[in-house]
Amino acid sequence: MTKDPGWLLSRYSAADAQDSLELVRSVLGESEAAVPAFEAWQRRRTTAGTAIATLAREATSGRLIGQAVTVPVRVRVAGKVRVAGLSLDPVIDPACQDRGLVAGLLNDACALSAQQSIAFAYGFPSQPFYSTFVNRAEFKSVGSVPLLFLPLNPERLAKKTLHSGAEVKMASIARRVWRSPLPAPRQEALPGLEIAQIDSFDGSFAAFWDRVQHRFPVMVVRDPTYLNWRFIDVPMREYKAFAARSEGEVRGFIALRATTLGQFSAGLIADLLVEDSAEGRAAGRLLIDQAYSYFRDRDVDILASLALRHTDEFRLLRSRGFWVSPKFLQPRPFRLVVRCHDEEGSPSRVAYELRNWFVTLGDLDVG
Repeated sequence: MTKDPGWLLSRYSAADAQDSLELVRSVLGESEAAVPAFEAWQRRRTTAGTAIATLAREATSGRLIGQAVTVPVRVRVAGKVRVAGLSLDPVIDPACQDRGLVAGLLNDACALSAQQSIAFAYGFPSQPFYSTFVNRAEFKSVGSVPLLFLPLNPERLAKKTLHSGAEVKMASIARRVWRSPLPAPRQEALPGLEIAQIDSFDGSFAAFWDRVQHRFPVMVVRDPTYLNWRFIDVPMREYKAFAARSEGEVRGFIALRATTLGQFSAGLIADLLVEDSAEGRAAGRLLIDQAYSYFRDRDVDILASLALRHTDEFRLLRSRGFWVSPKFLQPRPFRLVVRCHDEEGSPSRVAYELRNWFVTLGDLDVG
């Protein structure tokens, strides 16, 4: 337990569960994070071990005033599978104004992570916490991940944008852009390439992961165990997953979720990964068209995804009509921060370079 004037830091235990849920509920309202089943899935039923959580309590009353959670994730780093930690946004009682509290929670979580041989922590902090991660908790800002979007209801989208207070000139430009039609679906010249919905990720996805895991130096391990945990077994969220296959092999997959993105109803491409081949790129185009059809039928405002510019997935999304979102449309920036826990010169240090990463919305807790 670490002590600071006004509050005490300690590691989360089962005895803290009720206080933790009440804090989350008081700060975030009736969100999924305040539901016991979701909390158990995220903290105790991960594929890489139990989450690390640090708590802050008032020194005088013992009242819980803050917490920070790091979710262990298996990540392939420079050819070797390591355990990393996804650092979630801290949850802080609004009545607590101590600027050192967030930094204290994050630093304690990192210290505990290092003790458990977690190679590095990474996160995508929201605006209120970004500066603390970088300036006071020793995380390095690696770079921003582009948000790509495709309007499905241009007039409604433009109307909502105007009501958001964006400059009229920008809204006018956006309205003209949003009227650009989606490219016509392609008839791929690859016999046998088929798209089908999947209810679980079976052994064929293990073979797929074996083929694609070498594409980038830093990738969350997307084997069947992880994919089922992330998109099938998760409570409080509903994902739809589709796979593209030819010649009996998975060539790519996509995971979709309907939700809100800022003020817009949104269809999220939570995950999109394709094989590095002509078959894989053809599969990617068909999977994106499948997402477009799926969400168009559900009358959402916008289709959105995250992808880094150096990936085939980014180029595929752009080829199917997606735009890189201007800042006034983004509900929040998606900035990757990293803090390595192991020694200087470790292979994990490749995580400090954005060009080494593969990132989708599914790699965030919000996706």
